[in-house]
Amino acid sequence: MESIHTIKKLSTKTQKKIIQIILILPLAAILLSLFSAILLSPFLNNPSSSSHSTNHHNQPPLTPPSLNSFTKKACSQTLYSSLCHSTLSTTTTNNFTNILEFVINRTAKHVSGTRNSVVSHFTNQDLNTQEQNALQDCMEMLDQTLYELQQAIHELVSYSNHHSTSSSYGNIKTLLSAAMTNENTCINGFSDLEVLNLDNINKNVNNIQKGHREHIQNLLTPISHMISNSLALIKHVENKNRQEIAKKPETTNRKGLGDEFSKYVRITNVRTRKKINTRMNLRVDVTVASDGSGNYTNVGEAIGVAPNMSMNTYVIKIRAGVYEENVLIPREKMNVMLIGDGMNSTIITGSRSFADGFSTFASATLTVIGDKFLARDLTIRNTAPPEKHQAVALRVTSNAAFYRCEIISHQDTLYAHSLRQFYHECSIQGTVDFIFGKAAAVFQNCSILVRKPIKGQSNMITAQGREDPNQNTGISLQNCTIEAAEDFNLTERRNFSTYLGRPWRNYSRTVVMDSYMADLIDARGWSEWDGYNSLDTVEYIEYMNSGPGADTRGRVSWAGYRKNCSEEMVRAFRVGEFLHGGDDWLESTALPLFGSY
Repeated sequence: MESIHTIKKLSTKTQKKIIQIILILPLAAILLSLFSAILLSPFLNNPSSSSHSTNHHNQPPLTPPSLNSFTKKACSQTLYSSLCHSTLSTTTTNNFTNILEFVINRTAKHVSGTRNSVVSHFTNQDLNTQEQNALQDCMEMLDQTLYELQQAIHELVSYSNHHSTSSSYGNIKTLLSAAMTNENTCINGFSDLEVLNLDNINKNVNNIQKGHREHIQNLLTPISHMISNSLALIKHVENKNRQEIAKKPETTNRKGLGDEFSKYVRITNVRTRKKINTRMNLRVDVTVASDGSGNYTNVGEAIGVAPNMSMNTYVIKIRAGVYEENVLIPREKMNVMLIGDGMNSTIITGSRSFADGFSTFASATLTVIGDKFLARDLTIRNTAPPEKHQAVALRVTSNAAFYRCEIISHQDTLYAHSLRQFYHECSIQGTVDFIFGKAAAVFQNCSILVRKPIKGQSNMITAQGREDPNQNTGISLQNCTIEAAEDFNLTERRNFSTYLGRPWRNYSRTVVMDSYMADLIDARGWSEWDGYNSLDTVEYIEYMNSGPGADTRGRVSWAGYRKNCSEEMVRAFRVGEFLHGGDDWLESTALPLFGSY
């Protein structure tokens, strides 16, 4: 996340090594990138795919005569219609599944070509530590994008084979939304470098860093535009399906995935409770104990022996103790579950920060990438002082659930990066943008504690970064308690403003419902963010909240802010519907996650 203040001085030691992270890319991947670049050269040179394209759906493009009527109409609904037309210029099918699969495959090939271009740009350049870190994040994100696009194609084929209802597009939209997020994360990493206040000897470095950011942005923006078009095409078909269903009275009671999950959440019969209690008695696979009484003495070792791509939950018990380590759950470690001995008893702690040379993305004490991750009864903290600025405690790039976990830092505490995330009865503490990211994240029955910031800062509880109107992401706080932490007393609170959040991007979406707000919330409720001022396109909702901070009479007057809305509007942000078919993964969490709905 961008810092509120520039950092006065960081190490400017220049590294003389060529980017080692590039050299570790598999040779096969590089050859694939080169091959893809050759195949795509006509496409990559297409003006409509450049980052300077401003042709939106309200500017009719020249339409190739080969496009059929369905494709023409669908492309007219996208934000980048010229790119849509050029991408589909060789297709004649009216089958939407085939069209969408074609576009996603074309996007994946573009990503492969772009990886090669990134490698070429940075080869033989003298990069400092921060630039190397930003580059490493970019390469990881491009790899993650390819993975998520492949998963989206797999979902699409499965959808076609099983003739599912239109609600099944939820998983595909989630994967595409995450893939779009990755490109922006890469660009953000280089944008962060531009805020560094370098010393006079190296002040020219800022221009070099700006050049890197602009080049990366030019390379990656077309990918985001292609993914945006895919999301818009899905929306077009979904709207069409809804119209057709509305014409058939006999189908009005059909239930989609969201309805089925809502039903699951509300079930309270004896059979279901027995099932949950049985799942609670999971077999522990390995035990971590700092005193040497378990199988391992640190968490990282236990994760290393977990099976790759497992379809079964792998349970790691972490006994009470303080574990000073930065833990990574890599992509291949699926279905990992960490069980501690309780908040403040089992503590995973680190101190990486932006000021110490780590990117925001890589500063996390616990990084979760492996799918269907679960954690309960532990604390995750980053002890970097607030003067060190961005210091993430937990970064989640995964479908993941957390139960009775404490997450503590100052700025950028919880990075809900992408995909679907659920936090139940957790405690999150921080100062600036301390719940931020671009995932679809629900915080239910959580304690949100605002800490004392440094002089000149304002507290921002959330900073959601949705960048496209068709991304199915956002932050939803439900039945939470928002109040001051112990270190932020009444006297201190008079010197600082505290807001529910600010829009990180133009389509930022945050909902606060059924929650208690203490008196520290500023009367305006929400704050602007310099540089992102499309306040008419944000989606900020407050609904049925209580407490002295919940008074909405003095709230902002943005076009995108709502305070008097219906239950029907906020229902879309409750667990069952907002996590987009969440029963695919939450139903098997083995956690008693569903208290109040």
